[in-house]
Amino acid sequence: MSARPIDTRSRAGGTREAILDILRRHDQRSVDDLAGELGLAGATVRRHLDVLLRDGYVAVSQIRGRTGRPRYAFSLTESGAELFGRHYVRITRRLLHEISELTAEETTGRGGEEIADLVFAKLSDRLAAEYAPRVGGRDVEERARAVAALLEDEGFEVEVGASEGGGDLRMLARGCPSRRLRGEFGDSDAPVDCERDRGLLATLIGAPVEARHDLEAAGGEICPFLVRAG
Repeated sequence: MSARPIDTRSRAGGTREAILDILRRHDQRSVDDLAGELGLAGATVRRHLDVLLRDGYVAVSQIRGRTGRPRYAFSLTESGAELFGRHYVRITRRLLHEISELTAEETTGRGGEEIADLVFAKLSDRLAAEYAPRVGGRDVEERARAVAALLEDEGFEVEVGASEGGGDLRMLARGCPSRRLRGEFGDSDAPVDCERDRGLLATLIGAPVEARHDLEAAGGEICPFLVRAG
């Protein structure tokens, strides 16, 4: 079976979302700053910024130094910030529901990280049960794309394409709640445990899935998976 290449429109959307996420976490960033964090060429970043400027999600200001050419810094607008609000609402409600369902027996003797791990595990199980009946497709690729579409409704962004070796599929997921919370409140450079996400994908797709950090993009903003299609 030959897999279709990753949709370039989804890839472009993913890069712009990554730019917005960086600007959400930092007051201002230059083109060079963004290019370095994303591992992309400056010209590529500028093209994405042009679209974000056009749509009103970012603003640009000039920073004059004592010497040399003026620098330009980009920041998130109010409209850009609202995008993250919409993405967070649904997953936040789900997390709050799982927290409210915890019993005293489940939390007694557990530390904060252990409770958080339990909440994410329950959320993963609930999503698997909710989405499994809605995943259609005759083969692994069709099911993988169906799962990607369902997860996008939750505010995650998932790209599906052929692996470099061919035959298997590569899934690149942005918007992992564990990664988001680690970036907000913990060590953003610490490794993220992808086992829950891996298990969720494997259950929904009905095929073996491996977490493959050797496929991870620069900056660590993507959770990479390899889906065994054979």
